[in-house]
Amino acid sequence: MKKADINKPAATMYPKARRSLADYKTGVLKFSKNNKIADKRGLPIIRKGIFKGYVILTLTLEERATCPRYCYHWDTCYGNNMAFAHRIEHGPELEKRIRAELAEHTRLYKGVIVRLHILGDFYSPAYVQLWDDMLAKYDNLAVWGFTGHAPASMLGQLVGIVREKYGQRFSVRFSDALDHNFAALSEERAAPVPGKSFACPEQTGQVANCASCAACWQAQDRQVIFATH
Repeated sequence: MKKADINKPAATMYPKARRSLADYKTGVLKFSKNNKIADKRGLPIIRKGIFKGYVILTLTLEERATCPRYCYHWDTCYGNNMAFAHRIEHGPELEKRIRAELAEHTRLYKGVIVRLHILGDFYSPAYVQLWDDMLAKYDNLAVWGFTGHAPASMLGQLVGIVREKYGQRFSVRFSDALDHNFAALSEERAAPVPGKSFACPEQTGQVANCASCAACWQAQDRQVIFATH
């Protein structure tokens, strides 16, 4: 794994983009407004696959502050180019807010799929357990995303346990895990290999967005290769 720059602080480059929960009056789970994830017209909804009809919510935490230092993109995180994204304060209060918001969203909609994390990562065992609890409680909830934690690390193992329990409903890929089938790799680390991996269809223009693709959770035995942001 690439060695992180020990001189770079474990924090965002944009401290003014941090949002304290005490002062944050809107939901921490946001309806996606990113056209790479879903169509901006109306509610962002999955268009194909087993989660067709599920609304897409996103969660953005603080990059580096919640990430392992050995993350391959520690220095080159795409959060470096996202000056205006709200970095939500992490910790027990966030977990309380997520529980309350999911109770409401899963009641209102056919299904909810949460994209973890636009920025940031799993930061504690209690936070991983939160998602285990929520998936157990709501059968119309799913999660997809990526983690920089290595599969053999403490948090990586916990993420793996949740994935084993819920399968496609918890499709969190391990970033830069070259030897792991359910991984997400940067193009400078690996090239697509037929039957083993594929280039992200959204980035190659094969689909309009994530909502019209579904490969990240449906290709359970293949790695996905991304162009570096």
